[in-house]
Amino acid sequence: MEVTVERCPPEEWESMVKIFTEMEEHYYGKGIIQEALLKHYLGNRLFSQLSGTLVLRACCDTHIVGLACCSILYPSPRYSGQLHIKELYVAQKERGKGTGKSIMRFIAQLALEQQCGSLSWNAEKSNSGANRFYQSLGGRINDGIVNYYLHGERLSNLAYGISSTPEGSTD
Repeated sequence: MEVTVERCPPEEWESMVKIFTEMEEHYYGKGIIQEALLKHYLGNRLFSQLSGTLVLRACCDTHIVGLACCSILYPSPRYSGQLHIKELYVAQKERGKGTGKSIMRFIAQLALEQQCGSLSWNAEKSNSGANRFYQSLGGRINDGIVNYYLHGERLSNLAYGISSTPEGSTD
């Protein structure tokens, strides 16, 4: 069966509930998702006009077998954009069948169509399968960039002006 990749129209967001549930359970464990909360999240946040997220779906016949979420980031060198993939997920049963490669090819074509000078994404170091896959596509690790994040208490501390600078470091 051939896989087709397309942008998911916002009005069809409900078609994505099952694959998003599978993705969340894959990463965080079975039973973690409450369907009503996920539907609210998808309909009112991810697929809202303000999200700036392109949601892609990979279909085999009528079944959604993969997804990707990406955004074009500006500014970028030479009057271009940078297409950044936030999430790429292929259903467990579909791995190794070319679905991921089809999604990545679609995203690369989208980047070129939108005059993006680069395509970027993150992968966990511990996910050896994903890293092998991305390297097989020609992806290179950018060791010139450090990925920072704030989460939980540290995010709140910054938002409310509470110092969370570890001893011995500078602001």
